[in-house]
Amino acid sequence: MSESTVRVPVEEHISRLKEVLGAALGARATETLEISSGGVAGRIVAERLVSEVPLPGFDNSQMDGFALRAADLAVHEGEATLPVAGTTAAGNEPALLPLGAAFEVMTGAPIPAGADLVIPVEFTEGFGAKEVHFRGLAAADLTRGRYIRKVGSDIDAGTILAEPGDVISPAQLAVLAACGYAEVSVLERIRALVVSTGDEIRRPGSELRPGQLYDADTPLLGAVLETFGHQVETSRIGTDDPAWFLDALDALVAVHHPHLIITAGGISKGAYEVVRQGLGRRGISFGAVAQQPGGPQGWGLLEGDLEGRGLLHWRSQQEDPRAPIAVISLPGNPVSSAVSMETLVRPALAAVDPNCEPQRRVTVRTVEDISSPQGTRQFRRVRILDDATAEAGAVPSVQLEGGPGSHLLGHLARADALLELSEDDVEVPAGSEREAVLITGRGVGTR
Repeated sequence: MSESTVRVPVEEHISRLKEVLGAALGARATETLEISSGGVAGRIVAERLVSEVPLPGFDNSQMDGFALRAADLAVHEGEATLPVAGTTAAGNEPALLPLGAAFEVMTGAPIPAGADLVIPVEFTEGFGAKEVHFRGLAAADLTRGRYIRKVGSDIDAGTILAEPGDVISPAQLAVLAACGYAEVSVLERIRALVVSTGDEIRRPGSELRPGQLYDADTPLLGAVLETFGHQVETSRIGTDDPAWFLDALDALVAVHHPHLIITAGGISKGAYEVVRQGLGRRGISFGAVAQQPGGPQGWGLLEGDLEGRGLLHWRSQQEDPRAPIAVISLPGNPVSSAVSMETLVRPALAAVDPNCEPQRRVTVRTVEDISSPQGTRQFRRVRILDDATAEAGAVPSVQLEGGPGSHLLGHLARADALLELSEDDVEVPAGSEREAVLITGRGVGTR
């Protein structure tokens, strides 16, 4: 175990987490999904995808109208007449256009061989006659290629459709299907295990004895991770015995095979800090970040001894049995863990996981004097004030929501953002502009 008494800057700890997360998440296995099945959008591409066909795959009509050769059309005062040689619709075999004739074509129909122009039906009296009389034609209406979707005009054969690491959007999914892909190789979704700890923690709804608390950490942290697109499992390990804690954690790992474990609680300097005492034996590091709330932090990789603990049987055949598991240990106070998720975990995850949105930051203006401890990055809960008289694009004003105490969970639920006060912001007068981090599910335009 590595422990440090030096409080490191926020940015340094984010770099630590990036390294840990990159090592674990980069070792994920791949799986193949059918394009027509659900759940493909939002997944991360595992290999380069190249179109083997052009789009469109053939010249086709952009409009309902008449396909013809521009050279066959003798226009006088905007009018012309041609015999109709036939009709073709979407799905028909390509036809051959006789010289000096027109072909009725429907939207999406293959352009008859020899035609170089489509005139919309709106310039005629409609379909079904033996000849078509055009009216109101201008020079632009006679341009060769007009209203013809040329083969490959959207995508050429050989075009790269996606690179490894790209997130498949609904539109990109449609492109893959249109280019003939029946299935696609993607990375596994991140499996996250959230574990709250402490002998005093109880399941919500159960009977409490004096000194016991309901578990708010696992619902909170699990919900945030779900917004990142993770598959989340939550559990409580109600013990202050490090050996029991490790046995219970090993059992959970064997069942849920996570890529990421997030623990809440048990990492301070007290006598019953079960996570620090237990995971410290497994090589997880613990220290302090110059941040309030959320100073105590733990980070590291479970690796190397998985086989010795009998945890390899859950690894799929595609997974590397030596792949590490990322561990991030957060304070047990729900406010501290929630702030840590937004200020530390989210930036690190966003750097290595395209599905995790980065922090949403806004410039805000304070409406009151605020003090903050020297040398600490403090994040204060604030509400964004509605001001109907404010000009468009104006810097929004914010008001503190409760004090700096990390026990004020109700105030966190009412806050829109976390006002960031730098290490030198000892006294911040009203009217000062600072940055704020919007809280997941809250912020501008969400109320």
